[in-house]
Amino acid sequence: MDILGRFTRKSERGEKTWKDAKTYFSQRYDLLKLEFLEKSSQLLSVVFSLLIVVVCTLVVLVYLSSAAIHWLTMALNAAWAYTILCVLFVAIILFVLAKKDVLFVKPLVRKFSRILYSEEKVEHVDAENVMQDVEDEYDVKKGGAYGQ
Repeated sequence: MDILGRFTRKSERGEKTWKDAKTYFSQRYDLLKLEFLEKSSQLLSVVFSLLIVVVCTLVVLVYLSSAAIHWLTMALNAAWAYTILCVLFVAIILFVLAKKDVLFVKPLVRKFSRILYSEEKVEHVDAENVMQDVEDEYDVKKGGAYGQ
């Protein structure tokens, strides 16, 4: 009789353990889904805001270029106005291509890495606190390593 009692207790413990494991993995899966949803929504918001900025910049650029062409056409003839504006646009394009890493790539990578690898997981170390901890550890008056 005692042997049957032991087996039933073990099977009950096994069922409870299995049920707890299923609950844990289910909750862990739900947490991963929520984290993915949060990070993807942040990434999409950055992409959409960047898209809005690009579209607004293009609208302003078209307006300013038409105003510049109108003004230059009144000052010079139309051929020189279009030539000057074309040279200006080529210079702007060359500048943007030369500085694309500084202007676009590095800030976007930095922003995306902050979103994907949140600062909660990264422990920031303050150099002054580390030096203070080292000094406290080896301080003779406080009974540090050298005081023994």
